[in-house]
Amino acid sequence: MSEATLRRTAKRRSSKLARSQARAAWGLSAPALIIMFVFMILPFFMAIFYSFTDRKLVVSAKKPTAFVAWDNYIKLFTNKTAKQAFFNTFEYTIILVPAVLVLATLLALLINRKAKGVTFFRMIYFSPQVVTMTVVTVIWGFFFSSTTDGLFNSILSFFGLPTQRWLQDANLAMPAIAIMSIWQCLGMQMIIVLGGLQYIPEELYEACTIDGANSWQQLIYLTIPQLKNTLVYVFISNTIYSLKMFTQVYMLTQGGPNHSTTTLVYLMYEEGFTNNRVGYTSAIAVVFFLMVLVISLIQNKVTGGDD
Repeated sequence: MSEATLRRTAKRRSSKLARSQARAAWGLSAPALIIMFVFMILPFFMAIFYSFTDRKLVVSAKKPTAFVAWDNYIKLFTNKTAKQAFFNTFEYTIILVPAVLVLATLLALLINRKAKGVTFFRMIYFSPQVVTMTVVTVIWGFFFSSTTDGLFNSILSFFGLPTQRWLQDANLAMPAIAIMSIWQCLGMQMIIVLGGLQYIPEELYEACTIDGANSWQQLIYLTIPQLKNTLVYVFISNTIYSLKMFTQVYMLTQGGPNHSTTTLVYLMYEEGFTNNRVGYTSAIAVVFFLMVLVISLIQNKVTGGDD
C-alpha cells in the first residue's frame, strides 16, 4: 500500500473519530442545553418581546395583549416609584459593597497569620454564610424590632438612649437591611480574599523586609497590588449581589415604609405578581439585565489584561 493511500486512510479514520466524538459531546450536552434554552434563553427573549407590550399575568379575553412600543421603558424612567427603586438599589449597593470589601480584607489579613486558634476564628467568621437569608431575616427581624423587646432597642434602653423604629423608619430601614446583609455575606468574601493572600509568595515579603519596608508599606505597595484581581472580583460580585437584593425586603419591610426599601427586583415582583403587569415587569427585567451585563463587561475589561 502506497504512502498516499495510508495518509488518506488515516485522515478518514481521524475524521470519523472526530465526528463520533462531536456526536457524543452534543448528546451528553443536550439535557443541559435543553434546560438552559427552556428556562433561560427562551424566557429572556420572551421578556424582551413582552417589554414592548401591555401583557398581563392573567390575560383577559376582552382586552388582548397590545403593542405599546417604548411606553413601558418611558414609564420605568419617569415613574416616581421606579425612580425610588433605582435610588434605593444604588443606596444599598453604596453601603454594602465598600463595607464588605474593606471588612473582608481586614478579616482576611487578621486570620492569615499563623497563630493558635486561627482555624476556630475562620469558622466563626464564615458560619453566617451557611445560614439561608430567610433564616437570617427572621433572626435580624427580632434584632430590629421597634419594641423595647428587640435586641438593639434593649441595648439602647440599657444605656439610657432613645429607642428606634428601625425598619419602620424611612431613614433607617435601608441601612439596617444593609448591615444585616453585610453580616451574612462577609464570611464568604473573607475566604475569597484569604485565598488571594495565600497565593502571594512569602519571598516578596522577605525582600520588602530586607529593603526596610514596614508593615504599612508592605500592605500598600505589595499586598493590595497583588490582590488586585481578587478585590476586583469581590467588588463586582458583591455589586451584582446587591443589585439582586429581594429576600431581605420581602421578609422584613415589603418595600416600605413609603417605598424607602423598594428595590428593582422587589419592584419586578410587585408589578408582575401583585399588579399583574407582565409587560412593565419585563421592561424592568431587561434594564436590570443590561445593568448586570455592563458591570460584567467592566470586570472583564479591568481584569482581562492580567494573568
